Parts: sequence; structure tokens; C-alpha cells
Amino acid sequence: MNVEHLSEIERIPLAIDYRRLYRAAALMQIGDRSATPARIEFSLELSPFGSQEVSVRFLDQPEYPLVPALRLLKEHIQTLDKEGALP
Repeated sequence: MNVEHLSEIERIPLAIDYRRLYRAAALMQIGDRSATPARIEFSLELSPFGSQEVSVRFLDQPEYPLVPALRLLKEHIQTLDKEGALP
């Protein structure tokens, strides 16, 4: 299982600067087939110690195991943020 890509990434405005909230459609690949895109909501929050915490929540019921999907999505989102690919 791996993350093919996140599409329709939309930033939701918040009144606080240390937390960013987004909505997107996550397309996962399981083996040799692609699953139906699932709507997700994720946030990136800067802790007081300088580390960044990523949380992911599924808005739709995914067609794949939840725990591995959350782990892979968090890693993918951290990579997108480091590359500056998030709006």
C-alpha cells in the first residue's frame, strides 16, 4: 500500500498561526490497483518545542486498512510540507 497523491488540497483559514488545517482527496494504491479516492482532513500543528505534529482524519469510509493508511498519509503530508507543495 502506498499514497499515489493528494488532490483538491484546500487550506481552511484559522485564526491561530501555529496550526494549519486542510481538506483533500487521498488516492491510495493497494497492490496493483488504485482505491477510490477518500476525502480527508489533516492538520499540521507546531508544538511549543518546535516539532511539527500531523493529524489525519477520514471524512469518507476508506476501502483499505485504517492504521497503515494513516501512517502513510502522515509521512506523505510531511514530505509535501518540507517540499513546499502545500498551499
